[in-house]
Amino acid sequence: MSMKNKFLHPTKYVVIVILAVNVLVGVLMLFSFLSARSRRLNLYSEQAAARWDNKDMDYAEISLFYSEASGLDAGSIQNIRNSIQKKLYDDSYLSEDAEGRVWIDAYCGHTFDEVRKDSNSIKVNVYTVGGDFFQIHPIPLKSGSYLDMESSDVNQILLDEYVAWDLFGGSDVAGMKLWIGDSVFTVTGVVKVDESKAYTQAYGEYNSVYVPIESYSRKDAQSGDKFDEAQLDTSDSTGSSGNDGTKALCYEAVLPSPIKNYALNVVAEAAGIEFKSDEEKEKMRSSLNFEDIEIVDNTARFKMMQLFTNSRNRDYIEMRANDIYYPYWENIARHEETHQYKSLCYRAWLLVIPILSLIYACIVAFNILNEEISKLRAARRKY
Repeated sequence: MSMKNKFLHPTKYVVIVILAVNVLVGVLMLFSFLSARSRRLNLYSEQAAARWDNKDMDYAEISLFYSEASGLDAGSIQNIRNSIQKKLYDDSYLSEDAEGRVWIDAYCGHTFDEVRKDSNSIKVNVYTVGGDFFQIHPIPLKSGSYLDMESSDVNQILLDEYVAWDLFGGSDVAGMKLWIGDSVFTVTGVVKVDESKAYTQAYGEYNSVYVPIESYSRKDAQSGDKFDEAQLDTSDSTGSSGNDGTKALCYEAVLPSPIKNYALNVVAEAAGIEFKSDEEKEKMRSSLNFEDIEIVDNTARFKMMQLFTNSRNRDYIEMRANDIYYPYWENIARHEETHQYKSLCYRAWLLVIPILSLIYACIVAFNILNEEISKLRAARRKY
Protein backbone atom coordinates (compact mmCIF):
# COMPACT_ATOMS: atom_id res chain seq x y z
CA MET A 1 0.00 0.00 0.00
CA SER A 2 1.36 3.43 -0.95
CA MET A 3 1.98 6.17 1.60
CA LYS A 4 -1.03 8.05 0.25
CA ASN A 5 -3.29 5.04 0.76
CA LYS A 6 -1.91 4.49 4.26
CA PHE A 7 -2.61 8.11 5.05
CA LEU A 8 -6.17 7.94 3.71
CA HIS A 9 -6.88 4.51 5.20
CA PRO A 10 -5.65 4.58 8.82
CA THR A 11 -5.59 1.27 10.65
CA LYS A 12 -7.56 0.67 13.80
CA TYR A 13 -4.30 1.03 15.78
CA VAL A 14 -3.62 4.47 14.29
CA VAL A 15 -7.17 5.60 15.07
CA ILE A 16 -6.83 4.44 18.67
CA VAL A 17 -3.50 6.30 19.04
CA ILE A 18 -5.01 9.50 17.61
CA LEU A 19 -8.00 9.26 19.93
CA ALA A 20 -5.74 8.59 22.94
CA VAL A 21 -3.54 11.57 22.10
CA ASN A 22 -6.58 13.83 21.81
CA VAL A 23 -8.00 12.60 25.12
CA LEU A 24 -4.63 13.34 26.75
CA VAL A 25 -4.58 16.79 25.18
CA GLY A 26 -8.10 17.41 26.44
CA VAL A 27 -7.08 16.41 29.97
CA LEU A 28 -4.02 18.71 29.84
CA MET A 29 -6.11 21.61 28.56
CA LEU A 30 -8.74 21.08 31.26
CA PHE A 31 -6.06 20.88 33.96
CA SER A 32 -4.40 24.06 32.66
CA PHE A 33 -7.75 25.89 32.55
CA LEU A 34 -8.78 24.82 36.06
CA SER A 35 -5.35 25.63 37.46
CA ALA A 36 -5.38 29.10 35.91
CA ARG A 37 -8.93 29.68 37.13
CA SER A 38 -8.00 28.63 40.66
CA ARG A 39 -5.00 30.96 40.71
CA ARG A 40 -7.18 33.80 39.44
CA LEU A 41 -9.90 33.26 42.03
CA ASN A 42 -7.32 33.14 44.82
CA LEU A 43 -6.53 36.81 44.14
CA TYR A 44 -9.18 38.06 46.56
CA SER A 45 -8.28 41.71 45.90
CA GLU A 46 -9.25 41.22 42.23
CA GLN A 47 -12.61 39.55 43.00
CA ALA A 48 -14.50 42.42 44.62
CA ALA A 49 -16.74 42.90 41.59
CA ALA A 50 -17.65 39.20 41.55
CA ARG A 51 -18.68 39.48 45.20
CA TRP A 52 -21.04 42.33 44.26
CA ASP A 53 -22.46 40.82 41.07
CA ASN A 54 -26.15 39.96 41.24
CA LYS A 55 -28.87 38.78 38.89
CA ASP A 56 -29.90 42.36 38.12
CA MET A 57 -26.53 44.01 37.55
CA ASP A 58 -22.93 43.24 36.63
CA TYR A 59 -20.19 45.04 38.51
CA ALA A 60 -16.60 46.06 37.75
CA GLU A 61 -13.63 46.85 39.95
CA ILE A 62 -11.56 49.79 38.74
CA SER A 63 -8.24 50.91 40.25
CA LEU A 64 -6.28 54.15 39.96
CA PHE A 65 -2.57 54.23 40.78
CA TYR A 66 -0.60 57.44 41.32
CA SER A 67 2.97 58.54 41.70
CA GLU A 68 4.17 59.94 45.02
CA ALA A 69 4.13 63.45 43.59
CA SER A 70 0.55 63.23 42.32
CA GLY A 71 -1.14 61.28 45.14
CA LEU A 72 -4.63 62.18 46.30
CA ASP A 73 -5.51 64.27 49.33
CA ALA A 74 -8.93 64.16 50.97
CA GLY A 75 -10.36 66.84 48.71
CA SER A 76 -9.21 65.10 45.53
CA ILE A 77 -10.76 61.84 46.69
CA GLN A 78 -14.03 63.63 47.39
CA ASN A 79 -14.00 65.14 43.90
CA ILE A 80 -13.66 61.67 42.37
CA ARG A 81 -16.43 60.35 44.61
CA ASN A 82 -18.74 63.24 43.72
CA SER A 83 -18.18 62.68 40.00
CA ILE A 84 -18.89 58.92 40.21
CA GLN A 85 -21.95 59.53 42.39
CA LYS A 86 -23.35 62.10 39.97
CA LYS A 87 -22.79 59.90 36.92
CA LEU A 88 -24.53 56.92 38.55
CA TYR A 89 -27.40 59.18 39.59
CA ASP A 90 -27.73 60.75 36.13
CA ASP A 91 -27.76 57.29 34.51
CA SER A 92 -30.43 56.08 36.98
CA TYR A 93 -28.24 53.46 38.63
CA LEU A 94 -28.50 55.39 41.87
CA SER A 95 -31.55 57.02 43.41
CA GLU A 96 -32.27 58.93 46.59
CA ASP A 97 -34.66 56.25 47.85
CA ALA A 98 -32.40 53.30 46.97
CA GLU A 99 -32.11 50.66 49.68
CA GLY A 100 -28.54 49.72 50.55
CA ARG A 101 -25.37 50.79 48.84
CA VAL A 102 -24.96 50.64 45.09
CA TRP A 103 -21.19 51.10 44.98
CA ILE A 104 -18.15 51.17 47.27
CA ASP A 105 -14.67 52.62 47.12
CA ALA A 106 -11.37 52.53 49.00
CA TYR A 107 -8.03 54.28 48.97
CA CYS A 108 -4.60 53.78 50.49
CA GLY A 109 -1.19 55.33 50.83
CA HIS A 110 2.12 53.78 51.76
CA THR A 111 5.27 54.66 53.66
CA PHE A 112 7.90 53.05 55.86
CA ASP A 113 8.13 53.63 59.59
CA GLU A 114 9.15 52.06 62.89
CA VAL A 115 6.59 50.44 65.16
CA ARG A 116 7.57 50.22 68.82
CA LYS A 117 6.51 48.06 71.75
CA ASP A 118 8.39 49.13 74.90
CA SER A 119 12.08 49.02 73.89
CA ASN A 120 11.48 46.68 70.94
CA SER A 121 11.03 48.39 67.57
CA ILE A 122 10.94 47.15 63.97
CA LYS A 123 10.74 48.82 60.57
CA VAL A 124 7.53 48.07 58.67
CA ASN A 125 5.49 48.89 55.60
CA VAL A 126 2.70 51.21 56.74
CA TYR A 127 -0.42 51.05 54.57
CA THR A 128 -2.63 54.01 55.36
CA VAL A 129 -6.14 53.01 54.31
CA GLY A 130 -9.61 54.46 54.08
CA GLY A 131 -13.09 53.87 52.74
CA ASP A 132 -14.19 50.25 52.29
CA PHE A 133 -10.63 48.97 52.06
CA PHE A 134 -11.30 45.63 53.76
CA GLN A 135 -14.37 44.94 51.64
CA ILE A 136 -12.23 45.18 48.52
CA HIS A 137 -9.24 43.53 50.20
CA PRO A 138 -10.59 40.90 52.62
CA ILE A 139 -7.15 39.84 53.85
CA PRO A 140 -7.57 36.59 55.82
CA LEU A 141 -7.71 37.29 59.55
CA LYS A 142 -5.72 35.23 62.02
CA SER A 143 -7.24 36.88 65.10
CA GLY A 144 -9.23 39.93 66.12
CA SER A 145 -10.91 42.15 63.54
CA TYR A 146 -10.23 44.66 60.78
CA LEU A 147 -9.91 48.37 61.42
CA ASP A 148 -13.24 49.98 62.32
CA MET A 149 -13.38 52.73 59.72
CA GLU A 150 -16.57 54.13 61.29
CA SER A 151 -15.05 54.54 64.75
CA SER A 152 -14.18 57.97 66.15
CA ASP A 153 -10.99 56.40 67.49
CA VAL A 154 -8.68 56.62 64.50
CA ASN A 155 -5.56 55.41 66.32
CA GLN A 156 -6.13 51.77 65.42
CA ILE A 157 -3.63 49.41 63.86
CA LEU A 158 -3.90 46.02 62.14
CA LEU A 159 -0.75 43.89 62.13
CA ASP A 160 0.42 41.09 59.90
CA GLU A 161 1.29 37.89 61.73
CA TYR A 162 5.06 38.46 61.56
CA VAL A 163 4.87 41.93 63.10
CA ALA A 164 2.64 40.51 65.86
CA TRP A 165 5.15 37.75 66.56
CA ASP A 166 8.15 40.10 66.55
CA LEU A 167 6.55 42.57 68.95
CA PHE A 168 4.31 40.39 71.13
CA GLY A 169 5.45 36.81 70.58
CA GLY A 170 1.99 35.67 69.44
CA SER A 171 -1.05 36.52 67.35
CA ASP A 172 -3.82 36.89 69.95
CA VAL A 173 -2.98 40.56 70.61
CA ALA A 174 -6.21 42.50 70.02
CA GLY A 175 -6.42 45.42 72.45
CA MET A 176 -2.65 45.67 72.94
CA LYS A 177 -0.89 49.03 72.58
CA LEU A 178 2.10 50.05 70.48
CA TRP A 179 3.69 53.25 69.24
CA ILE A 180 4.47 54.93 65.95
CA GLY A 181 6.51 57.96 66.81
CA ASP A 182 4.76 59.62 69.74
CA SER A 183 1.32 58.26 68.83
CA VAL A 184 -0.23 55.31 70.67
CA PHE A 185 -2.18 52.82 68.56
CA THR A 186 -4.53 50.04 69.67
CA VAL A 187 -4.21 46.69 67.90
CA THR A 188 -7.52 45.51 66.40
CA GLY A 189 -6.33 42.22 64.93
CA VAL A 190 -3.75 40.21 63.04
CA VAL A 191 -3.88 39.16 59.36
CA LYS A 192 -2.23 36.16 57.75
CA VAL A 193 0.67 36.44 55.34
CA ASP A 194 0.55 34.39 52.14
CA GLU A 195 3.64 32.20 51.81
CA SER A 196 3.49 31.82 48.02
CA LYS A 197 6.58 32.82 46.06
CA ALA A 198 4.88 35.63 44.11
CA TYR A 199 3.36 37.07 47.28
CA THR A 200 6.71 36.94 49.08
CA GLN A 201 8.41 38.77 46.23
CA ALA A 202 5.73 41.47 46.05
CA TYR A 203 5.45 41.86 49.84
CA GLY A 204 9.01 43.11 50.05
CA GLU A 205 11.71 43.07 52.70
CA TYR A 206 9.56 44.48 55.51
CA ASN A 207 6.40 43.20 57.11
CA SER A 208 3.24 45.28 57.14
CA VAL A 209 0.75 47.15 59.28
CA TYR A 210 -2.47 48.93 58.34
CA VAL A 211 -3.76 52.15 59.92
CA PRO A 212 -6.57 54.59 59.07
CA ILE A 213 -5.15 57.18 56.71
CA GLU A 214 -6.49 60.12 58.73
CA SER A 215 -4.61 58.94 61.81
CA TYR A 216 -1.20 59.02 60.22
CA SER A 217 1.21 61.88 59.46
CA ARG A 218 4.67 61.59 58.00
CA LYS A 219 7.43 61.93 60.56
CA ASP A 220 8.98 64.74 58.55
CA ALA A 221 5.76 66.77 58.15
CA GLN A 222 6.50 70.20 59.57
CA SER A 223 2.94 71.18 60.35
CA GLY A 224 1.86 67.88 61.84
CA ASP A 225 -1.40 68.07 59.89
CA LYS A 226 -3.10 64.78 59.17
CA PHE A 227 -5.18 63.49 56.30
CA ASP A 228 -8.56 64.99 57.16
CA GLU A 229 -11.24 62.46 56.25
CA ALA A 230 -13.87 64.90 57.50
CA GLN A 231 -13.44 66.58 54.12
CA LEU A 232 -14.88 63.48 52.52
CA ASP A 233 -18.27 64.35 53.99
CA THR A 234 -18.47 67.64 52.08
CA SER A 235 -20.02 67.97 48.65
CA ASP A 236 -18.13 71.04 47.41
CA SER A 237 -14.53 70.13 48.19
CA THR A 238 -11.98 71.90 46.00
CA GLY A 239 -9.20 69.36 46.40
CA SER A 240 -6.77 71.98 47.73
CA SER A 241 -6.70 70.90 51.34
CA GLY A 242 -2.98 71.46 51.80
CA ASN A 243 -2.60 68.31 53.85
CA ASP A 244 0.91 67.28 54.89
CA GLY A 245 -0.17 63.76 55.82
CA THR A 246 0.25 60.64 53.73
CA LYS A 247 -1.38 60.93 50.33
CA ALA A 248 -3.48 58.16 48.85
CA LEU A 249 -1.49 56.53 46.04
CA CYS A 250 -4.23 54.05 45.13
CA TYR A 251 -7.97 54.61 44.67
CA GLU A 252 -10.35 51.72 43.93
CA ALA A 253 -14.06 51.58 43.19
CA VAL A 254 -16.55 48.75 42.71
CA LEU A 255 -19.56 50.01 40.78
CA PRO A 256 -22.27 48.89 38.34
CA SER A 257 -21.10 48.15 34.81
CA PRO A 258 -24.19 47.25 32.76
CA ILE A 259 -22.35 47.57 29.44
CA LYS A 260 -18.75 47.01 28.40
CA ASN A 261 -16.31 49.60 29.83
CA TYR A 262 -19.07 51.62 31.51
CA ALA A 263 -17.42 51.54 34.96
CA LEU A 264 -13.98 52.09 33.43
CA ASN A 265 -15.16 55.21 31.62
CA VAL A 266 -16.99 56.55 34.69
CA VAL A 267 -13.90 56.32 36.90
CA ALA A 268 -11.61 57.59 34.12
CA GLU A 269 -13.79 60.66 33.67
CA ALA A 270 -13.87 61.25 37.42
CA ALA A 271 -10.06 61.08 37.55
CA GLY A 272 -9.59 63.32 34.50
CA ILE A 273 -8.19 60.55 32.29
CA GLU A 274 -8.79 60.78 28.54
CA PHE A 275 -8.39 57.58 26.54
CA LYS A 276 -6.60 57.84 23.22
CA SER A 277 -8.24 56.66 20.03
CA ASP A 278 -6.77 53.83 17.96
CA GLU A 279 -5.54 56.39 15.42
CA GLU A 280 -3.79 58.40 18.13
CA LYS A 281 -2.18 55.26 19.54
CA GLU A 282 -0.80 54.31 16.13
CA LYS A 283 0.85 57.73 15.79
CA MET A 284 2.58 57.44 19.17
CA ARG A 285 6.29 56.61 19.12
CA SER A 286 6.06 54.68 22.39
CA SER A 287 3.38 52.52 23.96
CA LEU A 288 4.76 53.09 27.49
CA ASN A 289 2.88 55.12 30.06
CA PHE A 290 4.70 58.40 30.78
CA GLU A 291 1.88 59.83 32.90
CA ASP A 292 1.70 59.99 36.72
CA ILE A 293 -1.58 58.10 36.85
CA GLU A 294 -2.70 54.69 35.60
CA ILE A 295 -6.14 53.12 35.46
CA VAL A 296 -6.76 49.36 35.56
CA ASP A 297 -9.96 47.39 34.98
CA ASN A 298 -9.42 44.50 37.41
CA THR A 299 -12.58 42.73 36.22
CA ALA A 300 -11.45 42.53 32.59
CA ARG A 301 -7.68 42.12 32.99
CA PHE A 302 -7.71 38.30 33.01
CA LYS A 303 -10.19 37.82 30.17
CA MET A 304 -8.85 36.10 27.06
CA MET A 305 -9.09 39.04 24.65
CA GLN A 306 -7.60 41.45 27.18
CA LEU A 307 -4.64 39.12 27.77
CA PHE A 308 -3.98 38.93 24.03
CA THR A 309 -4.39 42.71 23.68
CA ASN A 310 -1.88 43.34 26.45
CA SER A 311 0.51 40.85 24.86
CA ARG A 312 1.36 43.46 22.21
CA ASN A 313 3.42 45.31 24.80
CA ARG A 314 4.64 42.25 26.68
CA ASP A 315 8.14 42.55 25.22
CA TYR A 316 8.47 45.89 27.03
CA ILE A 317 6.77 44.91 30.28
CA GLU A 318 9.98 45.43 32.28
CA MET A 319 10.31 49.04 31.08
CA ARG A 320 9.07 51.80 33.40
CA ALA A 321 8.65 55.39 32.19
CA ASN A 322 7.09 56.78 35.38
CA ASP A 323 7.29 56.44 39.15
CA ILE A 324 3.75 55.23 39.77
CA TYR A 325 3.47 53.28 43.01
CA TYR A 326 1.95 49.79 42.85
CA PRO A 327 0.94 48.17 46.17
CA TYR A 328 1.84 44.53 46.65
CA TRP A 329 -1.59 43.22 45.58
CA GLU A 330 -1.26 45.02 42.24
CA ASN A 331 2.25 43.66 41.68
CA ILE A 332 0.90 40.17 42.39
CA ALA A 333 -1.93 40.74 39.88
CA ARG A 334 0.57 41.91 37.25
CA HIS A 335 2.65 38.80 37.80
CA GLU A 336 -0.50 36.69 37.48
CA GLU A 337 -1.36 38.40 34.20
CA THR A 338 1.88 37.05 32.76
CA HIS A 339 1.15 33.58 34.13
CA GLN A 340 -2.41 33.64 32.74
CA TYR A 341 -1.11 34.70 29.32
CA LYS A 342 1.44 31.86 29.29
CA SER A 343 -1.27 29.40 30.33
CA LEU A 344 -3.53 30.68 27.55
CA CYS A 345 -0.74 30.30 24.99
CA TYR A 346 -0.06 26.77 26.27
CA ARG A 347 -3.70 25.80 25.75
CA ALA A 348 -3.71 27.47 22.32
CA TRP A 349 -0.73 25.36 21.23
CA LEU A 350 -2.34 22.21 22.60
CA LEU A 351 -5.48 23.07 20.63
CA VAL A 352 -3.49 22.64 17.42
CA ILE A 353 -3.47 18.86 17.93
CA PRO A 354 -7.28 18.33 18.01
CA ILE A 355 -7.67 20.82 15.15
CA LEU A 356 -5.21 18.87 13.00
CA SER A 357 -6.89 15.64 14.07
CA LEU A 358 -10.25 17.02 13.04
CA ILE A 359 -8.89 18.12 9.67
CA TYR A 360 -7.37 14.66 9.19
CA ALA A 361 -10.66 13.00 10.15
CA CYS A 362 -12.52 15.17 7.63
CA ILE A 363 -10.04 14.26 4.87
CA VAL A 364 -10.37 10.53 5.65
CA ALA A 365 -14.16 10.77 5.85
CA PHE A 366 -14.28 12.68 2.56
CA ASN A 367 -12.06 10.05 0.93
CA ILE A 368 -14.20 7.19 2.25
CA LEU A 369 -17.33 8.97 1.03
CA ASN A 370 -15.82 9.40 -2.45
CA GLU A 371 -14.85 5.73 -2.54
CA GLU A 372 -18.36 4.67 -1.56
CA ILE A 373 -19.89 6.95 -4.19
CA SER A 374 -17.47 5.50 -6.80
CA LYS A 375 -18.49 1.97 -5.78
CA LEU A 376 -22.19 2.83 -6.13
CA ARG A 377 -21.62 4.34 -9.58
CA ALA A 378 -19.63 1.29 -10.65
CA ALA A 379 -22.39 -0.99 -9.41
CA ARG A 380 -25.01 0.93 -11.36
CA ARG A 381 -22.96 0.74 -14.54
CA LYS A 382 -22.52 -3.00 -14.03
CA TYR A 383 -26.28 -3.57 -13.81
